[in-house]
Amino acid sequence: MTFNILELDKTFELESNFNCRYLSPTKLHHFLIEYYDKHIDKIGCSELGKPIYKLTLGNGSKNILLWSQMHGNETTGTLSCLDVIKFLAEDSAISKKILEAFTLDFILMLNPDGAEIWTRRNILGIDINRDFLTSSSIEMQLLKKVASSKKYDLAFNLHDQRTIFGVTGKKEPATLAFLSPSESENREITETRKKSMGLIADIYKEISQVIPNKISRFTDEFYPRSVGDNFQKLGIPTILFEGGHYPKDYFRQNTRRYFSLALITALYYATVKNNWEENYEVYETIPKNSTSFYDIIYRNVQLSSINDTKADLGIQYSEEIRKGDTEIIFVAKIEDIGDLSLMHAHKEIDAEGRYLSLPDGKLPKIGILADFKLDEWIISNGKKLEHWV
Repeated sequence: MTFNILELDKTFELESNFNCRYLSPTKLHHFLIEYYDKHIDKIGCSELGKPIYKLTLGNGSKNILLWSQMHGNETTGTLSCLDVIKFLAEDSAISKKILEAFTLDFILMLNPDGAEIWTRRNILGIDINRDFLTSSSIEMQLLKKVASSKKYDLAFNLHDQRTIFGVTGKKEPATLAFLSPSESENREITETRKKSMGLIADIYKEISQVIPNKISRFTDEFYPRSVGDNFQKLGIPTILFEGGHYPKDYFRQNTRRYFSLALITALYYATVKNNWEENYEVYETIPKNSTSFYDIIYRNVQLSSINDTKADLGIQYSEEIRKGDTEIIFVAKIEDIGDLSLMHAHKEIDAEGRYLSLPDGKLPKIGILADFKLDEWIISNGKKLEHWV
């Protein structure tokens, strides 16, 4: 059996029951009950009593643990798990091989309270990914209980990263970033790290064929309170996935697709490679993540009425969910003012010296809504209106 990522990309289908970036815990709950009732086990409930499920597939002798959405506003991992679960249920040579080799445990949406209101932390304000040592949150207690219930041979920690991240040395967004977490402050490359590095090298080789120059390596700074660092320290090879921005894809449907393909790639190579650490050196050649993007930059803006000095405006979206809505909204705010010549943007507009004016004659300020005029241009929620409204 050969693995052809280009062919897989052509035929791969997303789970069609979910086509929004926002994922309601209630909708997920009903979906799992309706379609996968025989495969799920309720491992507990969140602080507000929302159920948290583990879905199990496969009957292999090796065990893999995947968990998603420990940060409530990071849905790509959960959606991609649903895509992968759909793929594994299909009768393909790749899915058969994976399910024969592994028992896969998916913890879908570890932080449903945070997911409901689109916030990183849990309902008590705890960042679950910084709670490994004290386990103050119910959610971390549940994750650790599952992780200690059997011997896991591989773990996947699934996240999203902001649109600010790019690929070092490239004018490209970091659509996907990967990490083999460190086990100590000196970032020693241990035998456990080599295994996850080797699998990331395989992901990089394959997925670079479908999204060239848009893959990066997340910082391996040691975080002693984080889950991945501690799982790796316990001897479980752990791979961090970060889903980032893809051009003109703020709802992350393309990102989700490539995230899912990367998961399938990792599972396939974990199945066929006898030595996961093989080619681990390639990991260090993956370009680093860089903080190098704004969502929008207006170049050459005149700020002062008494001189013609020009500056750049960096605009960044914040993401919100409004009660009763089924999808998030994007609220543009001024993030930076000044010389942004070393930064990129997902959209750049040359203001050509147009003068900035704000409502009620206010002065420009970091953090305010990006609603203003540039002479005859009207900017609403960061975007230049083409017509008067």
